[in-house]
Amino acid sequence: LSISQSYTISPTAWAQIILAGVVSCRCYPTILSLQDILFVVLFPSYLLLANHYRFENNKPIRQRSKDHPHSVTNVTSKFFSASDAPWFMQRYMPMAATIGIVLPLLTVIFSPNKEVVNLTIPHLLVLWCQIIGESVTMFNPYAHRFITLLLPIGFSIYRTRQLILWSQASFSLVVASESSQHAIALWGLILSSINLVFWTYNLLVMLLLRVTPEFLSNDKCEAAPYAVSLPPFVQEPKNEKV
Repeated sequence: LSISQSYTISPTAWAQIILAGVVSCRCYPTILSLQDILFVVLFPSYLLLANHYRFENNKPIRQRSKDHPHSVTNVTSKFFSASDAPWFMQRYMPMAATIGIVLPLLTVIFSPNKEVVNLTIPHLLVLWCQIIGESVTMFNPYAHRFITLLLPIGFSIYRTRQLILWSQASFSLVVASESSQHAIALWGLILSSINLVFWTYNLLVMLLLRVTPEFLSNDKCEAAPYAVSLPPFVQEPKNEKV
């Protein structure tokens, strides 16, 4: 995303960003840690600056003609299109949404056990922020493909620690719970365990082994060459591809 092209963020995404900020502030510090808040603010900000200063707002790709086999339209849409990977859109994505969003959200709304709710919220909020970021970058012509890839990988790595802590705390809650609260505490443990297994697979297999090679192919992920020095990025002379 370009700093100067903020209008490419849809009103729905802006509304979600504002709402996520309000919810995060209300959950701090009793439910959401300062570390979580700093991550969901600073990591996307870093990606925003990297996209603008290092990858020139996807300029090499945007300059390609519309009939180029890897034009910006094709590059940003083909991988997640139904014609390219129908199983991904029809099965994997709905399953991810159910496991990561729907079931935790229903737990937060309907669970009578406040401890189970408090353990569920942190991962749910950070995942929500990741989804907001993906909705902004995925089909944005100004977002470089490498930035689009780094966002889910970075968030997934961060969420792994949250998932481990959630599962550990849920197990401790089951052990310590009274008989009247045992069933809901056990559901919290099952939910956290399912999320831990699924999102670990998503990071280690789906993102790193399937998505990364597709995103980083040179013809689809072209970037302006830079030399690393002081200041960090000094542009080298180049002949741009078309």
